[in-house]
Amino acid sequence: MSSSPRVSVQHFSTADLPAADRHEAWVNRHWPSLAPIFHTTPLEPFDTRSETLRIGALSIVFSSITAQRWTRDRSVLRSGDPDNLLVVITAAGQARGVMGERSFRTGAGSVQLTDASQQSAHVSTASRTILVSIPRAAATARGLDPAALHGRVLASAAATMLGPHVLGLRDAAPELTEEDGQVAALTFLDLLGLAIATSGRNVPPVGRGATGALARAAIEAGLGQPSQTIAGLCRQLGISRTSLHRLFEEDGGVQAYIRGRRLEAVRRSLLDPHNAEPVYAIAERLGFSDSAHLARLFRARYGLTPSEFRLRGSDLQRG
Repeated sequence: MSSSPRVSVQHFSTADLPAADRHEAWVNRHWPSLAPIFHTTPLEPFDTRSETLRIGALSIVFSSITAQRWTRDRSVLRSGDPDNLLVVITAAGQARGVMGERSFRTGAGSVQLTDASQQSAHVSTASRTILVSIPRAAATARGLDPAALHGRVLASAAATMLGPHVLGLRDAAPELTEEDGQVAALTFLDLLGLAIATSGRNVPPVGRGATGALARAAIEAGLGQPSQTIAGLCRQLGISRTSLHRLFEEDGGVQAYIRGRRLEAVRRSLLDPHNAEPVYAIAERLGFSDSAHLARLFRARYGLTPSEFRLRGSDLQRG
């Protein structure tokens, strides 16, 4: 078995902090959190949680956060800031503002590009997003110009592929070595280049395939959220219950798909050697009624209880 270091995964949550301390705790986080590079003003009681992967040169942050006002002006443009191209994939929520000379508006399914070395100002609702941070040198090496891309919102069939691709990387992360991550990072950059090159072309609507990708991204970002309901997904995607269920017919229905994704998220957590969460805490975080409920479903799917699966994973890593 390979002894190469595994892809790094970091978790952060303000859920266990007093409400009055949550925003400050987030603001004082280090990069790749966005907190240190923006002035932010919460527009409702603050709360956030995130999971960060380091895939090659990329930092990929899956997060949920409450509504805020964000400002990046000259006072926070410092030489020590990360000089990166940021790709923000929105699974739920909206944002509007100005980046450079571009006004923008984003919503569920949008893909927006930001040059972290430039100024911007925007307001966001409560949202669930995937942030991919690309060092400028890595971006320019693949022919991407962060300055020219600042504030662009991509509109192409290829852009809808980015969210599912990154979600697939998260699924694969427990099995990837750092060397694998280098290959995966280049693959993402090539796909991003394709999305940029085709954005704005006069192509026919991408239809059901794109809607399915958006639905899967929204479900993934909301795993464990009590607010994630069938009615809520329909409102977010602008489709009927019948249309939503049709998207997941091959998966046994939307509820079966959500349950499967929650179990997969449990599996990832149990395989992560840096995650010491008790099984009952994982069950609560991912929306199961209790650890016994999780154990029954997990054993039916994987043949082992969560505790047995974690123990076997630890034995394999030691071997």
